[in-house]
Amino acid sequence: MKVIVATEDTGGLEDISFYIGTNTSVKGSVKPNITPFATAGRSAYVQRMVVVRLREKEYICIARKGGQVQLYDVQPPYSLFMEWRDVSHQPNDAFVGLEYVEGKLSSCTSRGKLVMRDLQSNKIALDYHTRLGDRLDSYRLDVRRANSAQTLGESVNAYRVHPKRPDIIAFGGKEQELEINLIENIQPTQSVPSEADEEGAANNIPTQSIDDDRTERKWVLTPSPRNGSTLIRRKLWRAKNVRNDSLDLRVPVWVSDIRFLDIDRVGDARSEYDFRVAITTRFGHVRLYETRISRKPIMNVEVGEHPLTALVPSGLSADEVVICDTHSTIAEFDLVGGRIGGHFKSGSTGAVLCMDTLVPDESIVNAVKQEEKEEGNEESGDDIMPQQRAEDKPLLATGGLDRYLHVYDVGTRQLVGRIYVGAKLSAVCIVDGRREAPTEENVSEREESESESESAEEGNDKMSSRKKSRKVKVKKEEDEDAEGPNGGWRKRKEGDNDDDEGEASESSSQRGGRGKRVRFAGRREGDKDEEEDADADADSVWQMLEEDDSSSSK
Repeated sequence: MKVIVATEDTGGLEDISFYIGTNTSVKGSVKPNITPFATAGRSAYVQRMVVVRLREKEYICIARKGGQVQLYDVQPPYSLFMEWRDVSHQPNDAFVGLEYVEGKLSSCTSRGKLVMRDLQSNKIALDYHTRLGDRLDSYRLDVRRANSAQTLGESVNAYRVHPKRPDIIAFGGKEQELEINLIENIQPTQSVPSEADEEGAANNIPTQSIDDDRTERKWVLTPSPRNGSTLIRRKLWRAKNVRNDSLDLRVPVWVSDIRFLDIDRVGDARSEYDFRVAITTRFGHVRLYETRISRKPIMNVEVGEHPLTALVPSGLSADEVVICDTHSTIAEFDLVGGRIGGHFKSGSTGAVLCMDTLVPDESIVNAVKQEEKEEGNEESGDDIMPQQRAEDKPLLATGGLDRYLHVYDVGTRQLVGRIYVGAKLSAVCIVDGRREAPTEENVSEREESESESESAEEGNDKMSSRKKSRKVKVKKEEDEDAEGPNGGWRKRKEGDNDDDEGEASESSSQRGGRGKRVRFAGRREGDKDEEEDADADADSVWQMLEEDDSSSSK
């Protein structure tokens, strides 16, 4: 599979390709292929990242610190496709949201500045050189209410666009309740009939209306006739705070993440005011809202004492989400029962800063299953390679302070990939979720490379030991030469005397002890005589050397 991560230390991106089951913390595991690109330094690290599919080609869109938005190709050589620079962006204004829906790219900052760009506009050609800079139609919106002076100090911490309606946005933050707005600059054009409608027209069956799910909408971002490039928003719904706590104190508000649920409601006539939204707060709460029923949450559960940082859909059910906090906890939360369904076996030692899920495409999964069913032979079963199968289970990728990329199977909540990146991750995005398994050729190549590396290490160890022994020998010879012939003899003589005294003291102590072995008791008389002769010869040599020294000094 293929995952692109953003590192805060280097300010760049890394393309990580690996097999399911890869764990770099285990010796002998298959090594991933990591390719860094788009490095800009820590002062311009990536804060938000999203995959953009434009004209049957995939790109990775990133929002950097400092107000720079870039579009890179996900395939080598990872060329820069488009770039936008916001001159009015302040250094301490961080990106809190980057969304791409129906060809509309929108970014929101913590100070409430929203910028929308139409990437499917036909006004200019899709060429990198002609698009370098802010050449697309862009419209700005101050999310803060301009008529209220009390909102000047409030900040936006969460921003989300409806997955099927680019004109519906939701935002919230510190002491700013969840609010859903309608962008009037984005209008649906005449719908394109789907394949089912074309078949119905051929059979004299009436086609569906524009609000039906079977029609394909085309959204156009147009300037306002009165305000030009300024976005016009209309408030659809705003949440109310929960009731006071047991001490009759007001519960603080701090929205950290937002997700639209049950997105198929867009076909309903009441879809403009009927939404199902889940949020997390920095005070450890998970809340579920039904905009058609009430302004207060229909479910409010305090998961823990630690702040919740992110919320993503699980992909298994519309009533299940995945949450994480600042203390390395990743859990699956059931919105119907209002409880944690289970924890992910992460083994992470730091806070999770970013998450991303890859939900399989049902059409591809059903097509592959139908093809296997029609063939009905053994070749369409287990003999198919894993990389040729479509994914039938969603995947979850996380990154944070422990400098590891973790990939999980959401269905089993088991860890299926653990790669050491070497830097703190600020954003993660799954590009390709195919569960490839290592082939025999890859395994043999890895074994050969490991054997070559081991042999090279052994050779280096032998060479280092030889060099060390040579150095010790040369140093010993140099010390002996520096002392001279007389100094060497004096040192040897003093060493012999010390050895004799040590042996004598040892023998005397052993004779005095009870039950101890006497070391020199079994010596023969001939050995003692030989030792005495050798001592006498040494004394004579020592006297000759002293006479030479005295004569030379005179």
